Amino acid sequence: MPGKILLFLLVFLTLSLTCFVWEARGEGSNDAEMQFAFAERLFEEGDYYRAIGEYKRYIFLYPQEKSTEKAFFRIAESYYRAEKWKEATDAFKKFVAKYPASTLCPDTLYQQGLSEKQLHRFDDAFLTFEILSKIQAGRYFDKAIYEMALILVEKEDWSGARNLFTLVPGKSALYGPAQRYYIELDEIENLPRKSPAAAGTLAAILPGAGHLYAERPRDALVAFLLNASFIWASIELFNNGNEVAGGIVAFFELGWYTGNIYSAVGSAHKYNERNKKDFLQNLKDMSSLSFYKDGKSAEHYLMYCVRYQF
Repeated sequence: MPGKILLFLLVFLTLSLTCFVWEARGEGSNDAEMQFAFAERLFEEGDYYRAIGEYKRYIFLYPQEKSTEKAFFRIAESYYRAEKWKEATDAFKKFVAKYPASTLCPDTLYQQGLSEKQLHRFDDAFLTFEILSKIQAGRYFDKAIYEMALILVEKEDWSGARNLFTLVPGKSALYGPAQRYYIELDEIENLPRKSPAAAGTLAAILPGAGHLYAERPRDALVAFLLNASFIWASIELFNNGNEVAGGIVAFFELGWYTGNIYSAVGSAHKYNERNKKDFLQNLKDMSSLSFYKDGKSAEHYLMYCVRYQF
């Protein structure tokens, strides 16, 4: 009889311990889910810095949970949404290194490339988008090609950019703006230009003429009056026998005269640069892209807007 009682107590203790362990595991799992859900809520509300802290807390407390991978991604994405481009770039790189086979890698590479582009690391961004275009990421292929083309536009490689724009698939939402860029970039070499050499030559012949050629009439007037005044003053001083004062004034006039030539050359360069920037900005405005998120389906959409001028 005592043996049966002892066996019964042993079975009872074993079952009780098992239930306790399972209950503890269940509570831990629920805690992990609540922790991750809280971090996700902060992310959705745009409280990115607090979200980063909560995602890091989740990773520290529950490193073996299946959502740890997404937590790492969310940290990088939070930096991206907060426009902390340097931190976002570093975090995306760490994610790819830690989870090279993750299904989130295409999203990671795309946002990493955009972050590098914001930092004006154009070579790094181009390489990131190139890698993205070569992996099996169908929904990102056209975006990667398009961003590569835009980087070449920034680097003024018009031919290379036009070639890449032709690779954007016809079924893509980016096909329209890509075609517009392809067509309009062919005209960039035909923009009105001012010859820096001609501006410098005109300024040497008549101070102010180079600025007038570069369509800077106020600078032209100032250059003409300033140089004319110094030339007249030096001539008067020499005619009156005041060679020392005349030499000093003539010395300063030489500086104004030389500066007038350099300024005219610079004005021609600025004219060309301004025309090019205005052309590219108008092209961007005419083929603008925007993104929005459907709050119900949590899907991201790309909108292409075409502006017509009448």
